[in-house]
Amino acid sequence: MYAVIGRVRIKPGHEDETFSMIRERGVGMLQGMAGSEGGYWSRTIDGDETMQHSFWLFASEEDARKAEATFAALREMPEAPATFVSVDVCEIVGHAPAQSGTDATATR
Repeated sequence: MYAVIGRVRIKPGHEDETFSMIRERGVGMLQGMAGSEGGYWSRTIDGDETMQHSFWLFASEEDARKAEATFAALREMPEAPATFVSVDVCEIVGHAPAQSGTDATATR
């Protein structure tokens, strides 16, 4: 399994707009991507600026690389409510289940 981990800086005053974009377009876009295994979006809760982190999961590196290109397209959108910071494709190398009594796993 692979993750696409992207970061954007939310422009001041656009926090609600970017939250709506996740609900209205982001979820459906991610669900429609080849090999998508789901994902999460999170935001910093401290500091002077709002950083948003996208954590998207994919079955294969090839599918993750395709999603990386989609995320990286934010660089070409100066009018967007967020500024591109970074995007990485990472191999998932471990997992800690939420339920007690279940074994944690490492893939290597």
